[in-house]
Amino acid sequence: MLAARTTAFFVAGAIATFAGARAQAPSQDAQSAALLAKHRAYVGWQFGDGTFRTMRVSASVTDEKGVKIERIVRLYAGLLYHATYTPLKRDEATEHSGFTGNVFWHSSINGFTTPVYGNEAKYLASFTVLQQEGTTELPATFMGNKTVDGKSVGVVRVTLANGDAIECDVDPQTGAYVAAKIDPGGSYESTLHILSYRDIVPGKKFIGSFRFDEEETVHSNDAVEPNVAVTADDFHPPAATAFWSFGNGDPSAIKLTANRILLDATVNGVKGRFILDTGADGIVLDDRFADRAKTQALRGSGEAETLYGSVPTRVRRVDTIAVGSATLHNALVYSEDFRSRDYRGLDWAGYDGLIGYDLFAAAIVKLDVYGSKLAVLEPSSDVSSTNGIPLLVDLSDGVPAIPMTYDKTLAVNAILDTGNPGVAFIVRDALTRYHLSTSLCGSVQGLTIGPITYLEPAACTRGMPFSTKDVLLGYDFLKHFDYVFDYPHGRMFMTPNKN
Repeated sequence: MLAARTTAFFVAGAIATFAGARAQAPSQDAQSAALLAKHRAYVGWQFGDGTFRTMRVSASVTDEKGVKIERIVRLYAGLLYHATYTPLKRDEATEHSGFTGNVFWHSSINGFTTPVYGNEAKYLASFTVLQQEGTTELPATFMGNKTVDGKSVGVVRVTLANGDAIECDVDPQTGAYVAAKIDPGGSYESTLHILSYRDIVPGKKFIGSFRFDEEETVHSNDAVEPNVAVTADDFHPPAATAFWSFGNGDPSAIKLTANRILLDATVNGVKGRFILDTGADGIVLDDRFADRAKTQALRGSGEAETLYGSVPTRVRRVDTIAVGSATLHNALVYSEDFRSRDYRGLDWAGYDGLIGYDLFAAAIVKLDVYGSKLAVLEPSSDVSSTNGIPLLVDLSDGVPAIPMTYDKTLAVNAILDTGNPGVAFIVRDALTRYHLSTSLCGSVQGLTIGPITYLEPAACTRGMPFSTKDVLLGYDFLKHFDYVFDYPHGRMFMTPNKN
């Protein structure tokens, strides 16, 4: 389910900005206005001018070897959109995301949908405005000239109400954007290197291909169909394919080791022991256990990005996964050969896998770390009286991320990862972005969430190319709290315990 709370102000703010800009000249200095006018003439249209009321964009992602690895289809109606992402080797593993006009959302391979709030929603608003040619009438400031991807460009910074700023690198000769940096200097900073434009119809251009940051993968918009028929339902999430049956709500026992939270679950009637891993974006079984539980292996294979590199994965369909008195039905899960490489640090203990996002996504999960108990409850359960720190959670990557203060002064985005046995990993890109020390491991002054500060914890640097967040908080930090995870409403509660 989606939360009643919405983020309509993102689009409302954007539309108000554009409407106001058309009614009166936006705040643009002469140099930025000239460059944006050059870009508007180059593409031949702009958001809200009536040229394209809707469009369907068929896209693909190509890896560094030139092999197409993903199919993406985006349906737009102005700033509303619905995107589907399908790995070409695993047709069944399709994810969805979108904006309804009221809320940004993300839907997993099981159709479990969670809202997207906060900084991620601001980023998505700006990314959509950029794609839909909504930058040219925004307030703008000329930032100077520089060389980008071998071209001399003028840099124009545009600002969007309730969205992130965008720095557009404009080719002064043609007006094409060479690159666009969203949230410059911020924790969601991301640069689109625009490789080409393509015609939608003669004289009307759309971004043809681009890549993010230093990635070698290329995103190509292969076909753009203008003014297609749409309905409001087209911008809502798909129906879930997996579902829960909830029992009496009694908690089941968990076990705490020195660096793990362990959970017993029954898969297709076969009992296994799993690591409870909030940092996993799904449920991942060991291949041997998955075979023993007679799960159905689906066509194709793929890879998962981990702290230790890429690992091969498969998608399987599971009839039932029972956790205490609650049972998840008809779920898609992943499987890997944990015994061959132990990439996730499974302690060579023969654990049967990881229980992550799909345990939490369509239920309320109460995790009593100190009392060693876990309960899976209906998403309509009333948790409004919960004591603890209430937090809106960014679930756009399938893992919980929250705002945190690092080293007492720096506002960052932190992933809560109970599967990481340490205290904190700092993304290497964040070290550069925030001018932090590059020492491999050391202590910092503090990690602060709400009113709670963890003094002088150990923190290590780690490259995490698959993460857009700054910090990965691990079990050594997280064990000091009890939790109520309310993913269907995009929130959680953290209560300090006696650990």
